[in-house]
Amino acid sequence: MLKVFSLSFFMLGSLFISASAQTTPSMSFGAEFGLPSGNFTNISGLGLGASVKADFPVATEFSLTLNAGFMNFFGKKNKLINIQDLAYIPIKAGLKYHLNEGLYAEAQLGAAFPLNTGQTRLFVWSPGLGNLFKLRSGNVLDVGFRYEGWTGENPGSTFLNASTNKGFVALRFAYVFSL
Repeated sequence: MLKVFSLSFFMLGSLFISASAQTTPSMSFGAEFGLPSGNFTNISGLGLGASVKADFPVATEFSLTLNAGFMNFFGKKNKLINIQDLAYIPIKAGLKYHLNEGLYAEAQLGAAFPLNTGQTRLFVWSPGLGNLFKLRSGNVLDVGFRYEGWTGENPGSTFLNASTNKGFVALRFAYVFSL
């Protein structure tokens, strides 16, 4: 409980740090790694994917974001069960708040569209933190950490994959280009 309180206090305190100015739109291309949580771990142990994200500044410290990608969660396999991989195309929009020179907080909402038969579209919500690291080339490396929740109904699927909630912790490494 103390860790949660400390993290909450740090995040609230960070809101009062001066924001950095981002004046031009940018686009990033990145690799994504997802670690399922909760009962989603019964189905998969790892997710890998790629994404493209566009940032459009609307104020000194705020940006609107659009994000689209591909995410594949590898199904668990052993001698008794063989769960198929779950592949989705998540599309999200959100708001990014620049806390200081590189640190940002972000929240996104959207939908995950399945590529597997027997799966349904899922609602996506995702809060996260990230940091922008300036490179010698003048471009930027974006390292983001987020929790992502996918909710929806999956009627008629197998008992192991009937969960209406799929959650995971994700890490994204992306190369940012100014537009």
